[in-house]
Amino acid sequence: AQHQELQRQQQEGHQEELTPSKRVPSGGSVGPTPTTIPAARPAPAAPPAGGASMAAILKRETEQQEKERQKARQAEQLRQQQVAQQQQLQRQQQEAQLRQQQEALRQQQQQRQEAAAKQKAMQQQEVLRQQQAQQEALKRQQAAQQQQALQQQAQTPEKKPQLQSQSSQGSTGTGGAGAGGGGGVAGLDLLTSGLGGLNLAAGGENGAPDGSYLSALNESFATMPSSADSERARSYTPQNPYPTPASYPSQPSPIFENPAVFEKLGTDCLFFIFYYAQGTYQQYLAARELKKQSWRFHKKYMTWFQRHEEPKVTTDEYEQGTYVYFDYETGWCTRIKQDFRFEYSFLEDSLQ
Repeated sequence: AQHQELQRQQQEGHQEELTPSKRVPSGGSVGPTPTTIPAARPAPAAPPAGGASMAAILKRETEQQEKERQKARQAEQLRQQQVAQQQQLQRQQQEAQLRQQQEALRQQQQQRQEAAAKQKAMQQQEVLRQQQAQQEALKRQQAAQQQQALQQQAQTPEKKPQLQSQSSQGSTGTGGAGAGGGGGVAGLDLLTSGLGGLNLAAGGENGAPDGSYLSALNESFATMPSSADSERARSYTPQNPYPTPASYPSQPSPIFENPAVFEKLGTDCLFFIFYYAQGTYQQYLAARELKKQSWRFHKKYMTWFQRHEEPKVTTDEYEQGTYVYFDYETGWCTRIKQDFRFEYSFLEDSLQ
């Protein structure tokens, strides 16, 4: 509407300029009508201060829209920054919680390790205490045995007068017989020859033996060995002592010394006895039973081998082929080794 009003005003002004005005000169004379030269066309009037052109309006609207878009972008950027800050804060909180959990777990592990170390130390102290108690008991037993031996030695002189009296009686009898034919002297010579040539008849009266030799004979008789002295005393000493209740057996059962029991055991059990009862009679029995089952011990690799098939190459020094061996280090199982050379120099062949 402002634009149409402006155009209408411009048209009215243009029409007034085209219509000449007639002026009558002063003095009443009428002269020729002067020729009027039209003036130059003035420039269109500027729009009123209250109005605005369409281009300005559009420009202003465009600027406003651009400002609104900038504000929207800034608001979006601000929102994204806030979201990123919140996410970063959440990550930091999660990392802090994770560190706290890890620290708590580490402390728990450390506490468990300390508790296990304390328990192990207590067990070791208990084992040492038991060993000391066993040693003290063994010392007391030895002291008792020594005291018993001293008592026996103290009792032996009491038997000497009896033996001396018996020998004096025998010498008297032999003296009477000696007057008749010397039979007592022959019996005494036989006794001295049986004692390594000791002259028991020297130093006595009427051919009677001296008391010092009878004392030596009595002492040798008191310390005469018995049939049980030829057997070695078997005392069981545990390899890994551990405190157990009194109801638990303290010594292995004698049944495990029977070779017939090992014939009924499986291969896995035999391997366990061989590797975990080293230096015992049971290890020997287990090795002998494994050898009966065609297993051969390799001294270099410290494990047992068995033929999986007939060897492909056989010489005086080695044989080569496919073997089954027992893996006691990593898997505790049997494995197959192809194209293996078994040198006879590493074969343990001392078992009977």
